Amino acid sequence: MKNILIGMVVSLLIILGLTFNWGYNQKSELNNYNVYVENQFRRMFYDLLGNVENIQSNLSKTMVSGTPQQNVLLFTDLMYKCYDAQEDLTQLPIAHKDVSKTQKFLSQVGDFSMAMSRKCLRGQPLSGEDMQTLEELHNYSNYLAQSLLKLQEDITQGDAKLDNLMGMINKDLDEMNDNMLNTSFINVEERMQEYPELIYDGPFSEHIKNIKPKLKGEEVTKDDAKRIAREFLKDKKNYSANIISETENTRFPAYIIELNEADEESNITLAITKKAGKVIWMLNTKEIGDEVLSNQEAINKGKEFLKNNKLNNMIATYSEEYDGQLVINYAYMDDNVIVYTDLIKVKISLEDGSVIGYEADGFLSNHHERDIERPSITEEEAKKVISVDAEIKDVKLSIIPSEGSKEILCYEFIADYKKDTFLIYVNAMNGEEEKILQVIMKENGVLMM
Repeated sequence: MKNILIGMVVSLLIILGLTFNWGYNQKSELNNYNVYVENQFRRMFYDLLGNVENIQSNLSKTMVSGTPQQNVLLFTDLMYKCYDAQEDLTQLPIAHKDVSKTQKFLSQVGDFSMAMSRKCLRGQPLSGEDMQTLEELHNYSNYLAQSLLKLQEDITQGDAKLDNLMGMINKDLDEMNDNMLNTSFINVEERMQEYPELIYDGPFSEHIKNIKPKLKGEEVTKDDAKRIAREFLKDKKNYSANIISETENTRFPAYIIELNEADEESNITLAITKKAGKVIWMLNTKEIGDEVLSNQEAINKGKEFLKNNKLNNMIATYSEEYDGQLVINYAYMDDNVIVYTDLIKVKISLEDGSVIGYEADGFLSNHHERDIERPSITEEEAKKVISVDAEIKDVKLSIIPSEGSKEILCYEFIADYKKDTFLIYVNAMNGEEEKILQVIMKENGVLMM
């Protein structure tokens, strides 16, 4: 009996020893991991700081540079530094909503730099308005750099640890915002909201929303707006419509309407313009089940929906799939010319093909009767701009937005080079290459870069 008891005690001590050793090793590994994460975040932060300081420096240099050749180099470097800074920012453990304005600022400075680089390549001098914009951007980049330097000082002194946010990700956002890193960026965000809206030629351009809308028509009553909302979905359901708010002093003063059906748990909200009674946007919050439709079937559903709402001559130009739904961009086709400025976005459920989202800001802002000029150069002349190594698959005329909210008639060439596909836009009036987009076929859609 005594031997059994001794054996049990020894076994228990061995188990406790092994458990302690395992726990110690786990704690040691966790500490090592925390050190690794902290170092990674610090590296990203210091890279971000370095890129922002270079952005500030290059912006100041462009204001004193007197030669287009030097400006091309500066603006090109600026563009890459901005995109690198965005990448660094996305790697930090910060809530996206707390840095969205900063990300937008970096995006627009990068795209503005691209537009200015192209302007200098054409031998065009920077205008007074360009110089004023550069000065304002320099001031904001200086503020951003100083804020990051202050945060660097806090990190160096140990007042802020970057990896502390990892353990707070699942906690309440109010607690997260107490962290010095998030709080610092929130302060930056508040200041960044004031930076000037840019006009440039680039994929992140939002200047199109500052164009005076071309929408024409009579004012509609509240009852008219509710009727338009009920009829918009074309699904033959008996909705009740309620005006939950109104917007004024906006580009499109509108009635905000909520649709409800007795047997449905989803909530449908629409914005109807007070002038002409057009739908600006629609959102259906219903849950999405398993995917049944293919992407092409969803694209066809979207086109059919637009036709049913008398939005004809719309063709799909881009799509992206996520969470059981497909978002499709449709552009207007005007006498065999694709008008990319007249854009409508439709979101389709891949479960049942229903329309669960709609946005027509671009279309309502830009759509009008156009007297499209005949090209001054032929398709063959435009081809000469393209590399002889590229294999041209198709060509069509298109209208794309450019600097100063202008529209440019272009030849759109679809060209293959080795295993990559590109869209190349050549000005149909002067033969200049306006834009090149790379077409990337992804599992969830088509991406243009």
